[in-house]
Amino acid sequence: MRASSRRPRPSRAATGAPADGNTYLYGIVRAPVPKDLESLGTGVGEPPRQVHAITYEGLGAIVSDLPADEISAQGVRGMRRDMKAHAALLNRAMERVTVLPVRFGVVLPSPAALISRVLEPQYRRIQAYLAQLDGALEVTLRATYVEDQVLREVLAERPELAAAPRGRSTGYSARIDMGQRIAAAIQAHQDRDARQLVEALTPAVRDVRLGKPLNDLMLLNASFLVDRAKLPQFDRTLEKVNAQVAHRMQLDCVGPLPPYSFVELRL
Repeated sequence: MRASSRRPRPSRAATGAPADGNTYLYGIVRAPVPKDLESLGTGVGEPPRQVHAITYEGLGAIVSDLPADEISAQGVRGMRRDMKAHAALLNRAMERVTVLPVRFGVVLPSPAALISRVLEPQYRRIQAYLAQLDGALEVTLRATYVEDQVLREVLAERPELAAAPRGRSTGYSARIDMGQRIAAAIQAHQDRDARQLVEALTPAVRDVRLGKPLNDLMLLNASFLVDRAKLPQFDRTLEKVNAQVAHRMQLDCVGPLPPYSFVELRL
């Protein structure tokens, strides 16, 4: 599917929300929005507000009302309850339609502002994202070395590091140099193993985003865009990989998730 080449024309929002209410945005889908959208339930707020849709030129924004007293100068209050409600709502929507997820805390002053500030100016980009992500979901994977094992492997491959003098009797600068050499050897290990992990999973994925490792022993922090139909294949491949590497690294996999890492909208 290609993004529409015609210039979008403003249209009246289809929503049960009051026109002057604050509008909290969860995500964007194609219109017509499924009739059972109301069964997605409630979202953020105290009490939680019913979810509904605002439509514009073939797009549907999943929203709910948000009173002014629940918004501070810093934005929407980051209550744990509301963050969980936001994530749960998107997870339910993802099971039914392709959804462009929006990060927690985006609120517009009215349905009209949502159209004029988000849907209309980014119309073509949103359509392109919906085509790109159609039928896909996100799975995150973090791989972290077992420290003792990776040190044994590095020293086995670099015996000169194992033979080098260490301890208090060694000069400070020599110890610093040795630490840097061992760290560089581990880094080479990380690069190689991360590449092999990604290559093993590539046949089951559509795209991948690599994030920065969160600590010195983490070799991979990645988000995979997986076709829903290929999720069982991804899981089987990951199980095989885990069986091969469990003695030397820990794999932490989360998903399926809305494809946050593959959407970059200016909000």
